[in-house]
Amino acid sequence: MDTAKKTGRKHSTMTSAMFFISVVLSLVKESMALPSGHFPDSNFLEEDRYSPGFLTLGQKYSIAIGSTVVLPCKINETENSSQYVLAWKRDIAVLTAGNVKVTVNPRIRLMPVQAHTDPHGSLSTGYNLEIRDVRNSDAGDYICQIGSMEPKEIVHTLEILVPPKIDYISPSNKMDIHKGAPIRMECRASGNPTPKIVWSRKNNMMPNGEANKTGNVLDILHANRHTSGHYKCTADNRVGQPDTREVFVNVLYPPEIEVEQPTVHSGIGHEAQLVCIVHGEPTPSVVWYQDTTQLGITEQFSQQNRGNKYSLVIRNVTYSDIGNYTCQASNALGKDRGTLSLSGLPTLCYFDSPTLSSYRDQYNISWTVQSYSPIREYRLFFRLASKSMHLLHHENPLDNHIYSDRPATNSHLYSSPFSGSVSAHGGDQWENVVIPEMNDYGAPNHFYNLVPPYATSVRQPTIRHRMSFQLKNLKPASNYEARVQARNDHGWNKLSSIFHFSTRSEDMELEPSAQPAVHGAGLLDKGLLSSSDASTITGTHLHKSWTLSIFIVLITTHLLPSLYHAALSVV
Repeated sequence: MDTAKKTGRKHSTMTSAMFFISVVLSLVKESMALPSGHFPDSNFLEEDRYSPGFLTLGQKYSIAIGSTVVLPCKINETENSSQYVLAWKRDIAVLTAGNVKVTVNPRIRLMPVQAHTDPHGSLSTGYNLEIRDVRNSDAGDYICQIGSMEPKEIVHTLEILVPPKIDYISPSNKMDIHKGAPIRMECRASGNPTPKIVWSRKNNMMPNGEANKTGNVLDILHANRHTSGHYKCTADNRVGQPDTREVFVNVLYPPEIEVEQPTVHSGIGHEAQLVCIVHGEPTPSVVWYQDTTQLGITEQFSQQNRGNKYSLVIRNVTYSDIGNYTCQASNALGKDRGTLSLSGLPTLCYFDSPTLSSYRDQYNISWTVQSYSPIREYRLFFRLASKSMHLLHHENPLDNHIYSDRPATNSHLYSSPFSGSVSAHGGDQWENVVIPEMNDYGAPNHFYNLVPPYATSVRQPTIRHRMSFQLKNLKPASNYEARVQARNDHGWNKLSSIFHFSTRSEDMELEPSAQPAVHGAGLLDKGLLSSSDASTITGTHLHKSWTLSIFIVLITTHLLPSLYHAALSVV
């Protein structure tokens, strides 16, 4: 069957060629019959004068596969144009001759050029070649030729543009790889022009931190849990739509645990949540321990997980719940554990006062702390800062540990819990003072801080506590550093970070403010007032009592007789 087809094609080609040759020879034979008065030596001059020429230049056409292209061939009309044959050829194969289509290709069509006269009066004509639904096999040179003694021709080059297509990708779909092993992915594509291969990662950056990588091969030296994900190979040559394929890389590794918060602060009667972030493939199973006791799901304890986040929720914390906890994760490749602590201690104190004092020898230092149980007292440490800033943490260091209840080494500096001040002449040694927590009436606070209005009979607990303290007799224009710690019913917290503050060389000039009105004098303790204040208040009370007595006497002498006479008249 194939042999018969090949024989038929050869016979068709030979017939077309013989037909074209016979047509050309007959036309050439007629053109060689010279008019009277012409000499043989002038033949070529006469041919040049009367033969047509091309009005179209040869060029290159880049056409997308499946499209239609029209190759132009326009010539100028002369007196003897009818004596010349305009033919289309591809290589040596004749496609058309004159207005006759020689090829049997149904996608090729001959399109006569409509006669047109230019402004100079020259007439143009010709034949264009149309190729529909172009294919890769149509690429090549197409020749438009004028049949004469010296053939004239133009050449059009047809390039077929082919969209990209990924022909090979490895691995084909999914890759399971153990942690630490190398990864190699390869992607190849065809198309015209040659497609560019770009690797990217779905919804993530590449392992090296870049957005993508160009090249057929993607190598990852050591796989880890951050390597897992969908990798996309994209082939693009700007013809049609890019072609893409995906590979899912699944890294197998033992559990890895990150503790969200190593120390969780809570209080008796409150709720606490301990959180471990657990990674692993296959997905690990997680169990919780308090010390060495495995915890189940009870009314007191509940366990939750969302994605990689595993939580132990403790409702209504009791004293026995304070302590150390462990989350343990395991899968077929190994296990890991994370340790957490549930603490009732206060958090670290945080200084919030401005770093520059308003005075030359005083400074009001303030801080905040969070505690679920009432703060009992604070211990404030301060000293002159070293002139060499790099020695701040090395000369006479103050260890960051929880101090015991031993007496303060310089407790004599602390005058009174009500005065809120301390005198210090400074030095390289740390000075410290113990400050009891104050309630809203200026007395030591043995309860939670009150929330206004103070008249309420129910005391509302607060977690955030704030304290300030006035330091006096400081050196002007000097730099100081301070640290503080707090104690609640569970003990002392750790010392805060070092806080730096400075005194001014001169006091700031402050505008006098109006004296506020005093209300609720019955709430004041006379013991908190100075002798002059006490005498003023006592004098005020005596003046009021004397005025009241005179008022009662006047009422008795004037009002009572009138009432007596009125009663008699009624009777």
